[in-house]
Amino acid sequence: MKQIINSILDTDIYKLTMQQCVYRQYPSATVHYKFVCRNKDVKLGFLMSKVQQEIDAIRNVRLQSDERDYLSGIPFLRPDYINFLSGYRFDPDNQVYVGQTFDGDLEITIGGTWAETILWEVPLLAIVNELYFRETAPFTDELRRVGENRLTEKIELIRQYPRFTLTDFGTRRRYSRKWQEHIVRGLRDCCTQLVGTSNVKLAMDLGVKAVGTVAHEFFSAHLALVDNIAEAQKRALYVWLQEYDTDLGHALTDTFTTKAFFQDFNKTLTNAFQGLRHDSGDPIEFGYKAIEHYKKMGVDPKTKSLVFSDGLDIPKAIQIYKEFTGLIGLGFGVGTNLTNDLGPTPLNIVIKLIECNGKGVAKISDNITKAIGDQDMIARLKTVYGL
Repeated sequence: MKQIINSILDTDIYKLTMQQCVYRQYPSATVHYKFVCRNKDVKLGFLMSKVQQEIDAIRNVRLQSDERDYLSGIPFLRPDYINFLSGYRFDPDNQVYVGQTFDGDLEITIGGTWAETILWEVPLLAIVNELYFRETAPFTDELRRVGENRLTEKIELIRQYPRFTLTDFGTRRRYSRKWQEHIVRGLRDCCTQLVGTSNVKLAMDLGVKAVGTVAHEFFSAHLALVDNIAEAQKRALYVWLQEYDTDLGHALTDTFTTKAFFQDFNKTLTNAFQGLRHDSGDPIEFGYKAIEHYKKMGVDPKTKSLVFSDGLDIPKAIQIYKEFTGLIGLGFGVGTNLTNDLGPTPLNIVIKLIECNGKGVAKISDNITKAIGDQDMIARLKTVYGL
């Protein structure tokens, strides 16, 4: 059976945009990441040897000439970064540890320079997902039938709202790469509201747009890149603008909670960024807070946009769309409910940054179950932001 990850572009584009920024801005920064499975009743240690085999196979993956040509056509990716990526190689021997805990959990840690290790997250999560479902819910005619029926239902619902648009955000927790491709192809062919996919390889192969900006790790890392942690979020936002201007102008709002974000999102940043991405907490409450913030800053909310991406399914996304349409621009990133909706319970797995330059970092989030990182840093952040 072919290895699961056979292209360096089989990843979400926000990993490339962050890698470019890190390569150019923080080339010597070092980091550590940790794998976490949030499904309390699932132990993944039985996958250890197969995960190791797939990780070992990734060492042979490299940027191909047609992939380089594709990236060169993306205006916000710089030639020096594409040259770097052309020479990039995954180094599993020195960057990744895979083990099994005493109680049967899967343990994965990643460490090294930030620019060299940042690409491990998405392929590793995709590997664990695909191996898990091969073992526990292999692809059968019945599974396909359920998946096809659910995709048809989604498309029929989406078609009822011609101005509703969505993007596939489902790489990290997909059932398999083939199934994600099938879903994106089906949406592309049958649903004009598909904006694109976060998966760079699928965007290239299927002729749709690669969509994405930045993830929580970029903000978390800045806790170790500033002298005063109260400046970390603002520094991250300004560095992002320095690298991309307004090309990738949707700011992620919940790394240290939305309350903390709006405290830092001053008039200059409010005007510079095209909009905001919501990824935890109540989406309706968030939407009205965002509109209120824009009005407070003297900005017409209709000139900005909100992207919702927190565990959405299509009915929930349409509910949010109905609530805010006409008030502010809208976009929706749907992940697991698109690429892993075939009946079996999906995994809720993540790989999170826990250390940068030898210092513990954290992500709090508006959903306490998503909080992860150094407990001392979490306490300090709560004090700094009055949480």
